[in-house]
Amino acid sequence: MPADIGTRLARLEKHVQALTRAPKLANASLEDGTVEVYDAHGSLRALVGQQPDGTSGVSVVNGPPPPTPTAPIVEATLGALSVSWDGGFTDASVAPLDFARVEVHVGPSSDFEPTQGTLRNTIETPQGGSCTVPLPYTKWWVLLRGRSLSGTAGRASTAVAGTPRRAAAVDLQAGAVTADTLAADAISGKHITGGTIDGAIVTGSTVRTAASGNRVVVTPEPPAPLEAIPSVLLYSDSDLEKVPGTLKASVNADGTAFPYAALTAPAVQIDRWNLPDASSLSLLSPQLGVRGGSFDLTATSGLNKDHGQSQLYGVSANGPSGTSSCEIYVEDGRDAAGGSGSLGARTFLTVEGAKVTVRTASTAGDTQTVFTTAGISTSGWITHAETDWTHIIELGPGVTSDATSPAMVRVTANRTIELCGYVTLKDPQIQPGRQLGILPQGYRPAARRHVLVPSTANGTILRIDIGVDGTLNLYPMTGNRSTWVGFDGVSCRAD
Repeated sequence: MPADIGTRLARLEKHVQALTRAPKLANASLEDGTVEVYDAHGSLRALVGQQPDGTSGVSVVNGPPPPTPTAPIVEATLGALSVSWDGGFTDASVAPLDFARVEVHVGPSSDFEPTQGTLRNTIETPQGGSCTVPLPYTKWWVLLRGRSLSGTAGRASTAVAGTPRRAAAVDLQAGAVTADTLAADAISGKHITGGTIDGAIVTGSTVRTAASGNRVVVTPEPPAPLEAIPSVLLYSDSDLEKVPGTLKASVNADGTAFPYAALTAPAVQIDRWNLPDASSLSLLSPQLGVRGGSFDLTATSGLNKDHGQSQLYGVSANGPSGTSSCEIYVEDGRDAAGGSGSLGARTFLTVEGAKVTVRTASTAGDTQTVFTTAGISTSGWITHAETDWTHIIELGPGVTSDATSPAMVRVTANRTIELCGYVTLKDPQIQPGRQLGILPQGYRPAARRHVLVPSTANGTILRIDIGVDGTLNLYPMTGNRSTWVGFDGVSCRAD
């Protein structure tokens, strides 16, 4: 290195500039992890990398509301309204980068509120588009509302009125079209309104009992976030409903050929993974030589377990030498008492033939109790319900209870008998076996107990014998005179 200090400083300056301009992540990678993106206020905005469902990519969450679309262009068509959007937003706003779609809502008045029941179609591109909404021949109001990738809805546009057009002054009369005048494959298009279809097979299309409200929809492609397999969608017409109930049958997604059927209730909330939280019932078919059939009844079946869950799972034996089992699983909410901060306290009840296992998990630790034909084993303490302090101690002759600290007794959760308070002795001379009182039923030991009372008047030390009949007998150990006896600290085993 040159000895000249100026040359050395110039060279160091060039090295620092080169390091500053060099890429910071030229050789970096993200290994089985996720980068969480927060805004300036600390709100989570996106997840980049490994997603909670095992996929990889970018998930947008908790985004801001999209801008308000411009008013729709509504034109009357035959038995329907044609709705177009020019791709613009009010106040000259531009399409947000997390744009998902523009919803088309139809209602009976200009001030109707857009809900799941008024949604008729969507426009999936920010460049605009058109759609056709079949409607009865009355006046309808149409408005648009934007929705982002995170599921956040924006403000609705101005409502525009329109009335579907009839084919003529009077529609086609009943009986005007007969089998003789209708050729095979002569009907094409999307909409057939009214009438009865008998003996037909509908393939690759959606069949619904109504256009909105409480209805049943049979579709080969359910809307997101539902699984994209043919399903029966069950709409409850609740204003809180975010995802309809489903009835579907398929095979396991893990590559096995186990067929199953699943019934899911309508969901009123979407979890943080954009999946519905709902109760579900799944039935898995048995396969000879592979596994037994099973059922799974679950409440709160989304990935987000912040609100806890309840589950009943059962599997049948596979063949004559197999075993069957049934498990009940209950988990509290994340912030309930006994939770770990990410999971609530949990209880598992498992039945396997003649074996019953009860396991609890909480911040206090895991405890397991097993019932078998050989006996009962437990990994934790066996506790009993405790009782409150009670005044019911029948005192003997010449013995009175202190007014401010009366003689009381209780049984603790650990099955110990505890006494407290003070009694006054009319005769201070302690005779061996002198009876102080009798404990009530339910507060008596299983065997005779001996308890020393080291702190009595004048340094006298006494012994209290507690009998199985509840009698409290006094015996002098050091000294034989006392005007009072304190029960505080007197305790013994109940069992």
